[in-house]
Amino acid sequence: MKRREFIVGSLLAAGGAALLGSCGSGTKKRKSTGQVPTRKFQNLDIPLLSMGCMRLPVINGKIDVAQVEKMTDYAMRHGVNYFDTAYMYHGGESEPTMGKVLSSYKRSNFFLATKNPLRALNSKDDVRRIFEDQLKRCQTEYFDFYLAHNISVLTIDNFRNFDVYEELTKIKQEGKIRNLGFSYHGTYELLQEVVAQHPWDFAQIQLNYLDWTAMGVNKNYEVLTKANIPVLPMTPLRGGALTRLTGSAKKVLADEAPDDTQASFGLRWVAARENVFTVLSGMSSLAQLQENTETFINYRPFTKKEEEIVEKIVAILQKHGEINCTTCNYCQDCPRGIAIPAIFTLYNDYKATGKIDDFIRDYDSLDERAKADKCIKCGLCSEHCPQLLDIPNLLAMVDETVRNLRSKQTVA
Repeated sequence: MKRREFIVGSLLAAGGAALLGSCGSGTKKRKSTGQVPTRKFQNLDIPLLSMGCMRLPVINGKIDVAQVEKMTDYAMRHGVNYFDTAYMYHGGESEPTMGKVLSSYKRSNFFLATKNPLRALNSKDDVRRIFEDQLKRCQTEYFDFYLAHNISVLTIDNFRNFDVYEELTKIKQEGKIRNLGFSYHGTYELLQEVVAQHPWDFAQIQLNYLDWTAMGVNKNYEVLTKANIPVLPMTPLRGGALTRLTGSAKKVLADEAPDDTQASFGLRWVAARENVFTVLSGMSSLAQLQENTETFINYRPFTKKEEEIVEKIVAILQKHGEINCTTCNYCQDCPRGIAIPAIFTLYNDYKATGKIDDFIRDYDSLDERAKADKCIKCGLCSEHCPQLLDIPNLLAMVDETVRNLRSKQTVA
């Protein structure tokens, strides 16, 4: 099966999540021995690699529990014992799946993190009601790490109006939350307010080498570091985009960092940030988990020369004009059934490679009902997008691009 055909099929089968956190091209085989090293978080030893549970393997539209069990077993045997889930992941099925799988292990042998869904709150009472439901779903009596989920301009009113911090602090005082934090996708200015208004144990932010300066992530990181708030990075491979480098960007990495895969290079860059205590990777297969685990078992500190390589790759990528989509899948399910993450992935691949025929062929392979021209601009997708993308207009732009490229093909 060709690479791009695999991308299309996988994205559609897994709701856009199959390739995320994926192995880099030219994967280097290593013997799986040893343990992932740890870093200190307060008095805890946290593995440098953590397993995100937003992009679990899927079969026939449902979580492949058997594969999750294999992945969890492999992770635990190699010291990857931090698991991050959330109330809304996989349509609400991630928490109960991980609760079932992790129930086979001694509770004190792993760290479990989940999140309060700010967008789902309708009252202050919902904060505790949902929390107690999460304890049952995850088959646990406490959470090692608990977060106010996705604080942004879209959720800040719920966070403030329903006293989320105060309610979660009460629960923490009861011993049901060990460490209280928040995940964040908002502006630099809003982050300053959130940090100044409350003491936090940690924060989870988007962090990868492409977004570092392009999206101002470096400024968010600095705010947290100055406030002595440890950072837990998400999207370290930018939703898999940094494992699909092509053209001159791929060549630069292959020529100047031959000992790395695209995935290992990106993960090592994130781990090199001093205030990072673990790197959260949403892995969708055992193969991805194995590669990422080996990256940290054989961890090498990032060098000054490698920072220069990053600058070269970023300069190339920024010229492509890609859509800033991390395929987090929050925009799904679209009421019209439009395959938003798959469409944006195909478009971004086209912008990176310039391969018109491949783009049109793969776009045409989408179900007619899932294509960009079926958008009715209801705006529900944009309301849920952590990147604050104007998705309806971006879909219109992709549709126009397809039409223009197809007319050129006809002329040719």
